[in-house]
Order: sequence, then structure tokens, then C-alpha cells
Amino acid sequence: MRLYLVPNDPERTTLVSANGVAHYQVSTAKAHRLSAPVLSIRRSAESEGDSLVAQVEWRRFGKHPVVKSHIFDGTMQEMEVRDFLYKLGHHFTPTRYFLGDDNQEYRWKPYKDIGHVVTPPLLLAKLTRLDTGDEVARFSQELVTEGFFRGERKWCLQIQPTTLDIDMIVLTFIIMEKRRRDRVAVETMKSGDHDEDLAEGGGCEAGGGGGAL
Repeated sequence: MRLYLVPNDPERTTLVSANGVAHYQVSTAKAHRLSAPVLSIRRSAESEGDSLVAQVEWRRFGKHPVVKSHIFDGTMQEMEVRDFLYKLGHHFTPTRYFLGDDNQEYRWKPYKDIGHVVTPPLLLAKLTRLDTGDEVARFSQELVTEGFFRGERKWCLQIQPTTLDIDMIVLTFIIMEKRRRDRVAVETMKSGDHDEDLAEGGGCEAGGGGGAL
């Protein structure tokens, strides 16, 4: 399954399949000017209530962001993002792990950080199942060869057949990609290098209000 980001902005995008069908809608809004941004992920459903996959509140002033969703056990729960997408070990790393709804552990590993491409073609992140090492999903740029976007170069979340809930893949991907772009934007500003096209795989709204993770 291929889901294309239209546009390529993890805070405000539509995830569209190769045949042009919109599967997920991502939006970010504030209740008022001084409040923390809240990211919402929705999918196609018969009712508004059933469409909500998750919300992430990007708390400010060093507070940890929280995620609210029913995908953990079928009931609406709230937890800090750092508990949902956790680190293993004590060293700084952008790699994160999470326990899937199938009771298996998974790993998101970014392959591009601080604005530097390290693996051609443009592969930015890969999701693997920890016990087998099997690839579950990847985020990369590709030249589309068929379907609604044929002939265009698009950023794509490619998902393999898996026992893991697609909603959980999308939620964890959006969080990981948003935070990756925050890091890119901060490091770009620190270095004074503004050559990278931030809209194409680089930083995205460094002032988006992401708290500690």
C-alpha cells in the first residue's frame, strides 16, 4: 500500500492512495493564540466520531507532548508521546520503539537527520518489526510510475502487508516525521545554512510548538 503526502507536510496533509482516494487527513490547529497546537488525524468513516484516529497536543515550555487515541486498546486513552514512542538505552538517538496492537515491538529509524541524505534514493525513515527485522513501512521520495500521480515525484509512505494496525503506523509515522523536521529546522537555523528546501523532506515549521520528547 502506498500513501502519498499531499502536500508534503506532516502537520497539514492528506494521505492519498495511488488511485487518488484520500485515506487520512492531518490537520493542526490552536484553540486560541497562546494555546498549544493540537494535531488531529482522521480517516474516512460514516460518522465524525468514528473518523478520529488520534490527537497529539504539542505542549510548550518543556512539557512533554501527549497523544490521545483509541487505537491502544479500543478505548480513548491519553499518554505522553515519550511513553508511546520510547527510546532504548540512554544515548541520544532519534530512533524510537513502540508496542503494536498485535503485541509485537516495532522500531522507527530515521535515515536522514539534520538535513543530510545518507542513503539514496531519498529514504527518510524505515519501520521494522524488532524480533524479525522485517520491514513494515518506509517513507521515501519516488517517481510514481502508475496511478493518479503517474509521472510525478512524490513523498510516499509505503506499507507492507502486516498484522500491525494501519492507524498505528500512520500515527507513529506522523509523530516521527514531525519531530524529525523540527530537528532539521533547529539545526539549520543554528548553522545558518538555509539552502535546504524545507518543504521537500527538510524542516517543517520549527516554531510548531513541539515540546520535549
